[in-house]
Amino acid sequence: MVPLEVLGVSQADKTGYPVVLLRHENRILPILVGMPEARAIQIVLMGETPPRPLTHDLICNLLAGLNGQLQSVSIYKLQNDIFFAHLNIEQRSASGQVEQVLRVDSRPSDGIAIAVRMKCPILAAEEVMDAAAQDPSILGEGEEENEDGGDGDEDEFEA
Repeated sequence: MVPLEVLGVSQADKTGYPVVLLRHENRILPILVGMPEARAIQIVLMGETPPRPLTHDLICNLLAGLNGQLQSVSIYKLQNDIFFAHLNIEQRSASGQVEQVLRVDSRPSDGIAIAVRMKCPILAAEEVMDAAAQDPSILGEGEEENEDGGDGDEDEFEA
């Protein structure tokens, strides 16, 4: 697994769907997401606070209430142009001891929305990167550090 940095949310030219841009070293991993998930990710990246908790905030609150800590989100597979991910959670006792480790199936888009809220690592399998990562040239000039994403030339993969 390799660590990924969330660059931002953009729009895929061919489909008009939002795309989350993730980076590891000199490779960009574009993942198509739904509009609600894109907005949930973008809200956090822009430092905004919604007036009421969104669904992903609710999940974070549930984890905290159940003494769960999200350790990472792992994008472990790409099959038929669909990404698969797990939430890797540790549940702790009141004294702080790990009681159980959970691996919960998740769409990558939901996992990313939760991870950016909880400031935990997002990881991808090398096989996923080899199959779907793109050269940074898919981003427009000067946009590699832009929180709002790329130029719309991203590939069509779904989360």
